[in-house]
Amino acid sequence: MTLRMRVALLVALVAAVAMTLAGVGSWLVARNQLRAAVDRQLGDRSTLVEGIAVDRVGPPRRVLFGLDDTVVQLIDRRGSVQQSSPVLTLPVTGGAAEVAAGSRDRYRYDTEVGGVHFRVLVEPLPVGAVQLARPLTQVDESLDQLRSILIVAGVLGTATAGLAGFALAGRSLRPVAELTAAAEHVAATQDLDATIPVDRRDELGRLAASFDEMLRALDSSRRQQQQLVDDASHELRTPLTSLRTNVEVLRRVQDLSPTQQRDIHDDILSELDQLTELVTELVDLAADQRAQRMSVDIDLEAVVGAVVERHRRRTDIPIEVHDGEAGTASGDPVLVERAVSNLLDNAVKWSPPEGPIEVFVDGGRIEVRDRGPGIAPADRERVFDRFWRADEARSMPGSGLGLSIVRKVVEAHGGRAWAQSPGDGPGAVVVMELPVA
Repeated sequence: MTLRMRVALLVALVAAVAMTLAGVGSWLVARNQLRAAVDRQLGDRSTLVEGIAVDRVGPPRRVLFGLDDTVVQLIDRRGSVQQSSPVLTLPVTGGAAEVAAGSRDRYRYDTEVGGVHFRVLVEPLPVGAVQLARPLTQVDESLDQLRSILIVAGVLGTATAGLAGFALAGRSLRPVAELTAAAEHVAATQDLDATIPVDRRDELGRLAASFDEMLRALDSSRRQQQQLVDDASHELRTPLTSLRTNVEVLRRVQDLSPTQQRDIHDDILSELDQLTELVTELVDLAADQRAQRMSVDIDLEAVVGAVVERHRRRTDIPIEVHDGEAGTASGDPVLVERAVSNLLDNAVKWSPPEGPIEVFVDGGRIEVRDRGPGIAPADRERVFDRFWRADEARSMPGSGLGLSIVRKVVEAHGGRAWAQSPGDGPGAVVVMELPVA
């Protein structure tokens, strides 16, 4: 069963319940009002009978067979019928006998005599009681007619509500149908360019807009993955080609001098180091940093201090640390440490031997400044792209992924990263800023 049909049936069910309750309520109100009118008429007739039909100091001397359409019957204190209509005799119930004996006040009840439904009022008299009855034929016919009208109206109303619900559901669920068609199209064709026109602002419109955004995100992710594969294959080709060349040269080892052999070995080791670094960074870059579950408080000053000490052991370039306000971020300390290490690797690569490299830590902000040639304003955003390297960096070691990993880690922690000019001399400043816990 389709969702549209379910909505229509639900609307019809709600309408049926509402109309049933309304119909039953209307029928009961009409029934009570009609029966109350009969009771009032019987009460009026009882007053008249008390005045003219009974001698209050002796037995009845006069018989009233009926007043209009009211049947009158007199019973004595023993419950015996004294006078009644020659056409109809009302049964004397136990309650009527109690009223005649004086042990009970007036009361009303329904009875059926000769196939006719009567409403009966028993009124006490000094010599017994009087039974007054009126047929409820017209009342029952009116109630039956009203019940039929209400049933027909309920059925028609329910059907109308179901059809209206079906039509409205079709209109309201149109974005869902379009969403389903788009999802089926994407599943069949792998075409992520499909879009759904959104012309509404309710929940279904938001669902369609969210689906569009999801398709765009998936398309962007697929393009980025394809670009990553293309770039990685290009970057891997160079060290692999060099390794293959060196290995082929080593096959003629008898033609090489010891110095040449040592140079080839060194070259192979260098290429293997670059290849290892490239593969490691590719794995880090391809991993979804948001999937990391570790989230602890990170002392940024301590992380920066540990990274700086490690780099001081690797390079002779002086590294200076300037601490400001202490800051604590929340996230994965391994990833944050990797981002800071990449910043320092980038600075070491570009700094002259005399340096110095300056590291500023203030709250959640970490700045690394080098004294190299700097970054052209047009390239300050591109330095964070995968595998992008400036022309002067083509001959230098590195994969072109370091700053890309920095930005990805920082954005995964809710921060941002950018490059800027120091403003007071040569070099470049690369900044990463994390939310402070």
